[in-house]
Amino acid sequence: MKKNKGITLVALVVTIVVLLILAGVSINLVLGNNGIIAKAKDAETKSAEASENDLKGMNGLVSEMEGALAGDGGAGGSGTDTKVPAEATAETAPYFPDNTFTKKEGTIDTGLVIQDESGNEYVWVVVPRTTAVYKTTGLGKTTFTDADYTSIENDLKEYTKTYRNGTEHSDTWYADNKTEGWLSEAEYKKLKNSMLKSVYENGGFYVGRYEAGIAENRTGNTDKNSDGKYTIEGMPTPVTKADAYPYTYVTRTQAQNLASKVNAGTKTSSLMFGVQWDLVLAFMHNKGNIADSTLISNSTTIGNYSDSTFQLSQTGKYATMSDGRLSSTWNPSTTSTTNFVDSSRNKIAQSSYGDGVLVTTGTSEKNKVMNIYDVAGNVWEWTLEKTSDTDYPCAARGGQFNFTGSLYPAAFRNDHRTDHSDNDFGFRVALF
Repeated sequence: MKKNKGITLVALVVTIVVLLILAGVSINLVLGNNGIIAKAKDAETKSAEASENDLKGMNGLVSEMEGALAGDGGAGGSGTDTKVPAEATAETAPYFPDNTFTKKEGTIDTGLVIQDESGNEYVWVVVPRTTAVYKTTGLGKTTFTDADYTSIENDLKEYTKTYRNGTEHSDTWYADNKTEGWLSEAEYKKLKNSMLKSVYENGGFYVGRYEAGIAENRTGNTDKNSDGKYTIEGMPTPVTKADAYPYTYVTRTQAQNLASKVNAGTKTSSLMFGVQWDLVLAFMHNKGNIADSTLISNSTTIGNYSDSTFQLSQTGKYATMSDGRLSSTWNPSTTSTTNFVDSSRNKIAQSSYGDGVLVTTGTSEKNKVMNIYDVAGNVWEWTLEKTSDTDYPCAARGGQFNFTGSLYPAAFRNDHRTDHSDNDFGFRVALF
């Protein structure tokens, strides 16, 4: 007899069990919580959420652009939610010092103005993040050594060499035993490196739109401590607003200590270093089309000098010189003063040195470049630069109201003692 071939009952049962297992796995892969259908639905949901988020982002961007076009600048902020007051470019990225600052007017090409909640105003000075500026340092550094800071400083000095004119002045620490609270050498270095890093990373810094101001006219400097050193104890914090009296009769160290008290948000407030002053002039030349000859040879046309003419604003005030000293009386701009201001509020040019009128901040639109007022003339402005004269180590920039614009143009450096203060010496605040 021939044997019949077939499967046994055991084999049949095993086959059925295997098929059931495979069927269960397949069903779970398709219909389970982590199955194909569930994942497809989850992908669909996430895709919809992403589209919604993209739409929200676009709407937010549109709102910011509309706010910028309307001139309100939106809310500020210093963290991950920072809204820059003007659209950043590869060359420069202006920021709000914190969320109490808002945009007031302008652009990075016309002079971007921001203000804090008290109305103090600052202008963004563009320092391009380009290899043309940082020829030696290069771009993209994220960590900084002492050698890097030196390289950045040298690149900026080369970029602004037109306004240095071969000077031996430098941003170097020097002692002051006449005034209370001067920076130590380590503090000076730390402050300068902080400025250099900020300028390099952000492509600029903020400078006061106006000279530092005060509510009451100062007629002398009697601010000293019990040791006879100049101090800022009891002196009010300066403002950076229009129609204020220039904050005069301050030493260089007093000016720095006063500037450091200004609201700077998460940033630092300070006097400018010498290279920063030169960067302001480069900004005025590059963006404002001001001729270098105007900045380094004769600034009469853009500043308040004895030989300049302009119309005072309706709210502005002024004071005249008398026997070489500034009068303590400031007159409304609607009042004429023989030989100085006529009945139409026009300043009259003086024919001799030592005469002129000191004006309140922002008095004349003529003396504004890139939305910055009175960088040339009105009062000398202290900087943190060191001169080449050990007896007169403090440097002031920009000229004064009672001499001509050809004698003391915007780029000029004036050397003085650490205890010097007078009616034609003030300062300006920078944020970085």
